[in-house]
Amino acid sequence: MEYSEYYMVLLGVLNVALITTLIRLATQQRQRSLSYEYKLKLLSDDVSALCCGAAAVAGQLNKVEQKIKRVMERQDQLDSREPSDRALDQAGRMARQGATVEELITSCGLVRAEAELLMLLHRAQAEGDSPLRVVSG
Repeated sequence: MEYSEYYMVLLGVLNVALITTLIRLATQQRQRSLSYEYKLKLLSDDVSALCCGAAAVAGQLNKVEQKIKRVMERQDQLDSREPSDRALDQAGRMARQGATVEELITSCGLVRAEAELLMLLHRAQAEGDSPLRVVSG
């Protein structure tokens, strides 16, 4: 065999090797591409599930917020019916300073019976008597 035939055979073998390598690389690339597409679909499904879950959580959160709002409104209603501790403390100070029953009613929002009871209590304490007496028979 001549050198030129030898080179032609060598070039043919190299061409076959290159083509085989290219085919193998193309096959690997296709497999990677399919793998990435599958992983992308899984991630897409996960994101969809998370979105649905977030929507459900948002709905539940809305329900809880509505319940809290109703409870706070109810608490405000209850607070408006009962005099607060601060109002009673202020009424006690005013009674010790000599305020009248009418002033306690107007300033502290007490009902007449509360204001009169508070006045009796503070008057008895000022006189040194115990507001509560035990009556023995």
